[in-house]
Amino acid sequence: MTINYNLAVSTSRPWTLFKLLLKWRGSIWKSVIMELSVWLILYATISVVYRCALDPQQQRVFERIVEYLDARLDYIPLNFMLGFFVTIIVNRWTYLYQIIGFIDNIGLMVAEYVRGRSEECRMYRRTILRYCELAQVLVFRDISMRTRRRFPTIDTVVAAGFMMPHEKDRFDEIQYKYSKYWMPFQWALALTYDARKKGIIESDFFQVSVTQEIKQFRTGLAWICNYDWVPIPIMYPQLVCLAVHTYFLVCVLSRQYIISEHAANKTEIDLYFPIMSVLQFIFYMGWMKVAEAMLNPFGEDDDDFETNALIDRNITMGLMIVDQGYNRPPDLGRDPFWGEEVDPLYSEETAKDTREVPMEGSVSQVKLPEGTSHIRMVSKVESVNGLVHSASNASLRKRMSIVSVKRDETRESRRSIASFDALKNIKSKIERSVSKTRLDETNKAFSTSNLEKMNEKTIDSVTPESPTGPANTPSTPTTPAKRTMSSVNLKGHSFAHHVLENVEEDEESEDEEERRRK
Repeated sequence: MTINYNLAVSTSRPWTLFKLLLKWRGSIWKSVIMELSVWLILYATISVVYRCALDPQQQRVFERIVEYLDARLDYIPLNFMLGFFVTIIVNRWTYLYQIIGFIDNIGLMVAEYVRGRSEECRMYRRTILRYCELAQVLVFRDISMRTRRRFPTIDTVVAAGFMMPHEKDRFDEIQYKYSKYWMPFQWALALTYDARKKGIIESDFFQVSVTQEIKQFRTGLAWICNYDWVPIPIMYPQLVCLAVHTYFLVCVLSRQYIISEHAANKTEIDLYFPIMSVLQFIFYMGWMKVAEAMLNPFGEDDDDFETNALIDRNITMGLMIVDQGYNRPPDLGRDPFWGEEVDPLYSEETAKDTREVPMEGSVSQVKLPEGTSHIRMVSKVESVNGLVHSASNASLRKRMSIVSVKRDETRESRRSIASFDALKNIKSKIERSVSKTRLDETNKAFSTSNLEKMNEKTIDSVTPESPTGPANTPSTPTTPAKRTMSSVNLKGHSFAHHVLENVEEDEESEDEEERRRK
């Protein structure tokens, strides 16, 4: 199974990684112990023969061979070959894990769009998801040795419940030399179409959403098959393996301690045990073992993908989503933060932790220097030889703004003088319009209610009664006189809007003087 050590390295300490050195399963010690033991035995044998079995002449020949090999050991570019090879392997391993196939999205979309609580609707949901998982089982049993041991034949797949007997009969009807991974996906897509025709899927868009998730799941499994079908060209792993083993086979001779007094390459200290060579062997051989373990992540190494566990997880979680979890959201209700300031709670232990940094900009807390009260905002002008054009000065004066700095206040309270003048002009115009409206309403009320009384008084003063008395009154034409007196009265009355016009001119002149002064 996969070796999980995340909890051991959850906190960085000087001794954190040293704790990992004590683990055995999946460790570097387990991977190189066999090769290192063979290399040490071979090294010790040659050292004993050199020290005890050879005469002085033979020792001198052996020492020249050691010197020759040690001088030319760098001819093998081990660092470059291993680094490039491991990089390719890690990239393939990462991509294979991303497309290995988690069925959660299919389950969620099927549960959302295949609606209905009847037994038929329930069978549609469960069968669509089971067919998708059946395709994954068929793929894994052909590329993973663990899954192949679990399902050696199709009958074992039927016995495990991923395929039903009548489905196996339909599966066996088509016989040809290529794989039949596509059949479960075709069955699943056919069920979505059938559910749409029966109205179980309510719209074409919902059907497309379900089929897109099935298609994406199928594409990932297809890429897994492609990577298994076409691995890295075998020459590259052969070359790396040959280079590493050849390098340390040469080191068996080139790293021997020379003990002759007259030898040109005499070792300064005879340690008997090659400490530095053993460390180099562990590093380089372990590096190659990492690539070897990740070359096929569907194998049986300690850190290979758990395909059987993934199959169990997918079928269990998928059926739970589309069946027991279908259409069971909790009742709506007010959350604990309703109508109050959001203040999530912590446990007492974590509430004392003040190391958390809020998500904000890195310079959001930078303040202005003390004593700064105004900020001048000007336009960016072009200058030639350090002199600003005179034409630009006029536009600069028009577009300049001075912002008052008020500390510990909201951003909305900081306004420029130009915007303040604009608001002042708008306010004055609104007041004048309101004044005119009120005056018009007053004049209208005055003309409608008192016009008749004014006309009667005016007629009495202009046209006196005749000597004959009231009998002669009907002969007097009152209508033209009333119209004439009304026009005379309106022309002679002094309305207040004449004074208001003067006030408007005075306010505008004051605004102009104040603006020029500022």
